[in-house]
Amino acid sequence: MKMVKYYVLGAIAAALLAWFIPFWPVQILFLWICFSLAAVSTAYLLKYPSMFRKREDGSIPIYVRWLFIPFLLGTDAYNSWARRNDKVPAIQQIDENLFLACRLFGKDVETLHEYGVNAILDVTAEFDGLDWTAYQWDCAYLNIPVLDHTSPTGEQLNTALNWIDQQIRDGKKVVVHCALGRGRSVLTMAAYLLARDNTLSVLDALNKIQSIRATARLNKRQLRSLSKIKQGGRLKFTRSLALIANPVAGGGKWLEEKDDILAQLNPHYRVTVHETTESLDGTHLARKAIKAGAEVVVACGGDGTITEVAAACVDTNAILGLIPLGTANTLSHVLHGYASKIVPIGSACDAIIEGKVIEMDTALCNGELMLLVAAVGFEQQMISSADRTQKDAGGQLAYLRGLWDAISKNDTGTFEIRFDNEESVKLTTPSLVIANAAPVTTALAQGGDVPDATDGKLDITWLEPQESSDKQFLSLAELVFLSGESKKESERIRYRQAKQVIVKFSGMEHYALDGEIKQAEELHIQIHSNNLRVMASKPE
Repeated sequence: MKMVKYYVLGAIAAALLAWFIPFWPVQILFLWICFSLAAVSTAYLLKYPSMFRKREDGSIPIYVRWLFIPFLLGTDAYNSWARRNDKVPAIQQIDENLFLACRLFGKDVETLHEYGVNAILDVTAEFDGLDWTAYQWDCAYLNIPVLDHTSPTGEQLNTALNWIDQQIRDGKKVVVHCALGRGRSVLTMAAYLLARDNTLSVLDALNKIQSIRATARLNKRQLRSLSKIKQGGRLKFTRSLALIANPVAGGGKWLEEKDDILAQLNPHYRVTVHETTESLDGTHLARKAIKAGAEVVVACGGDGTITEVAAACVDTNAILGLIPLGTANTLSHVLHGYASKIVPIGSACDAIIEGKVIEMDTALCNGELMLLVAAVGFEQQMISSADRTQKDAGGQLAYLRGLWDAISKNDTGTFEIRFDNEESVKLTTPSLVIANAAPVTTALAQGGDVPDATDGKLDITWLEPQESSDKQFLSLAELVFLSGESKKESERIRYRQAKQVIVKFSGMEHYALDGEIKQAEELHIQIHSNNLRVMASKPE
C-alpha cells in the first residue's frame, strides 16, 4: 500500500537523522518521529486500526496519543490545508436523512444543528471524535475504526449499516465522516445505499454520492472491497429483534441496565422495545412482535418473564434470546454457563450477538409451559418462603435461607406417581423434582447427570425420607458433590428419566413450576422435544 511506503520511509529517514545529528535534543525528537511513524506503519501492515485504542466515546487515551503526536501533527496539518482548499463544503446532504462530511470540529456543530443531524458515524481510527458533550448536545455516536485509504471489514460494515438504519428508524438524521469525506465514509455511505436498495449497482451508488460530493472517490482497493461484498450478497440489514422487558423484574434492574443493553444490541439488530404492564404480559407482547415480523424475541427479566415470552416462541420459527434481570436467573445459567453468574448481562448480550441457536425441549405441566422444573417438597417450600421483598433485598440468599428452613423441617409427603405407561407407584418423599432443564446450582434436580435440555426426556429426582434433618442435609451434599455414577449407588437419592410423568396428590397440593407457586390435585407433565429455538453460548 502506497501510504505504508511513505510512513516506512519517513520512519527510516527520522532514524537516520537521529543517528547522524549529534545534538541530543534533536536526536530525541527524530527518534520520537521514528517510533511514531513505525507504529503507524505496523498498524497498516498488520491491518490493526485498534492500535490507536479509540474509545467508544471517540476519544484516544492520552498514553496512546503521546506516541502518535508526530504523526497526528503531520496529518492534522495536511487535513487542515486540504479542508481549507477543498472544492466542496465540509458537510453535505446525500439523502433525506443522510449526510457526508470530513472530520468534524466544534465550529461544525452549528451547521449540524441547522441540518437537524443528531447521529454521528465516525469511520476514522486515528483522530479523536467530536466531543458533542462539550456542546450539551444529545447526539448518538458510533465509531468504526478504519485506517485511512483502507476498507472496513465485512463485520464492521454490517455493524455500521445496521446502526445507520436503526438511527433513521428512530427518526434521526445521520452524518458519516472520515478525515476528508472522500474515501472511508464514501465507501460506508455507498454500502448503506446498496443495502437499502438491492437493485442499485456499485457504480449507481457512487454516482449518486459523487453527483453531490464531487471529491468523493474510492481507491482501487476500496472499490474492489465494496464490489466483492456487494457480489457476495453480504450488504443487507440484519434481523429484527423485539426486546420484551419487565420493568419491575429484579427490583427495577431494567431501568438501570436499559441503555447498556441497547448500546450492545443496536449495532447488530434492528431493535424495538416493548415493556410489560399489569394488563400486557410477555406472551401477548411477544406474539404481537412475531406477527409484526420480529425474527428474534429477547425476554429481559426474571424466569417468569422468560417463560411468558417463550410461550409465544414455541413451535414457531422465532428465536428466543434472554437477558437475565431476575433473582435466580436459572435458565440463563443453563444456556450461558457459569459466566452468567459473574457477568449475567454481558454474557447474555454476547450470546445474542453471536447468534448461536439450539433447539431446546419444553414441557407442558397441567397445560402450562414448563422450561425448567416442577417440584413438590423442599424446592416448593424454598420458593414459597422467599417473597418479593426478601428476593429484592437478599437476592439468591433468600432462596438459600428458604432451602435451609425446608430441610430443617424435614416434612414428607405421600402420593402416587406414574412414569410413561408404567403402573402407578406410591411414593413417600420430602422432595420430588421433575426437570426439563436445570443448572448444577439447582441441587435438588441433580439425581443423575446435569439435566440435558435437548435429550427429549424429563429428569426426575426424589429423596428417601430420613429420620433427621441432619441426615437429609447429607442427601443434599451427595446431590452436590457425588458424580452421576456414584449417585446411582446412594441409598438417599432416587433418579430416573421419562417422557411423561403423572403425580396424584391426596388433595389440593402446592407445587412450584419454574419458580412460581401453583396449586392442583395432580400434575400431568409431558415433554415436547426440540420445539423451542433459543440462543445459547454453550453447547447443551
